[in-house]
Amino acid sequence: MKFLVKCTFLGMLGLGFFAEALSFPKDCPFDQECIQELKGLTCADGTSSYFTIIPRRNTENVLIFFFGGGACWDWTTCSSGMALNLTRKPPSQDWENGQGIFNRQDPKNPFRDYTIVTVPYCTGDVYVGDAEINHGDADYPYVLKHKGYDNAFSTLKVASQLFHDAKKVVLMGTSAGGIGAFTHMRNLNRFFPRAQKFVISDAGTPFQPPYVSDKTYEKVLINWNAYKGFPVDDLNRPASDFGKVLEFNRKRFPHIKFGLIHSYADYVMSGFAYALGAADATTAVRDTLIAAANQQIGTNNSNQKVFYTESWGHTFTNFNLGETQSLGVTLADWLNGMLNEGPWENVRPDLGKEIYPWMPFTPGPGQVQEIPVFYND
Repeated sequence: MKFLVKCTFLGMLGLGFFAEALSFPKDCPFDQECIQELKGLTCADGTSSYFTIIPRRNTENVLIFFFGGGACWDWTTCSSGMALNLTRKPPSQDWENGQGIFNRQDPKNPFRDYTIVTVPYCTGDVYVGDAEINHGDADYPYVLKHKGYDNAFSTLKVASQLFHDAKKVVLMGTSAGGIGAFTHMRNLNRFFPRAQKFVISDAGTPFQPPYVSDKTYEKVLINWNAYKGFPVDDLNRPASDFGKVLEFNRKRFPHIKFGLIHSYADYVMSGFAYALGAADATTAVRDTLIAAANQQIGTNNSNQKVFYTESWGHTFTNFNLGETQSLGVTLADWLNGMLNEGPWENVRPDLGKEIYPWMPFTPGPGQVQEIPVFYND
């Protein structure tokens, strides 16, 4: 797969608007991250956003990565820092010598030779928003642009034009990016019709009533104008929640492999469950995950699986993949099985025993803190 970087060559591809909007450098060296400006990409505070590319030699595979970093939907949540970043910041992730999927030296990392496309997260809306809203009032305005859906959509479109001959394309996200990844599965399918496609959600909780408050949940989606980005049924009705999005994906895209990686007691997502009005924030994530696996993904789905762990950690793919395990299965083996036609099964401790509620910083009976826990999306 050839890496295309010159605007003149993009023009030869007939990219129309994107040929003019893209500002590619003349050279983007292999194994180095290059910032790509694209007209229309925006952060919540109105600063322009971007995407990045790290080209690899002799590969036909592409990883499109959605970063995470919290979420916010009103004055209180946005001004208090529940979304970690609402403005443009330069790339900071080390894709060579980090941990987990960011460690290119680890032979167990399935993405070490993939060309990388990254989408920064600076909109606070888990990549589903299409709104400009004043979270303040006329006297004290607090206007934010929740435009994460368009940022992700536009980047996916351009990536498909750059890498139209990709053999494998993986859309992956962590935390907020994990929710965005499975929400954009249909766009992945649309833009990469010939590629073998995969979607991986690490800690992307498919929040849904009744495990969180239906009134608070609806307020969040309305403030983001998220229904624009949700899939619609045959009667043109948008999905009502993220669980319904998973169900839509299962029915419409059985050919796309999907993996949900999560802990039953994720301490970050338990906090968001509380903010979303959960009647019991200690069990909301656990109950959501079990419902998603049983009802929306399905227990006998050959192309959609879960990797659940009893720790209360938040995100797993940014730690050593060979050391993170559940029921004796390492995350490295599970990911490689998914991507490379190896053994790949559901990993669900809840099928064999009771999963205890989350307790702050104290594992319950039978729980194991399997990885260090840091919120570092």
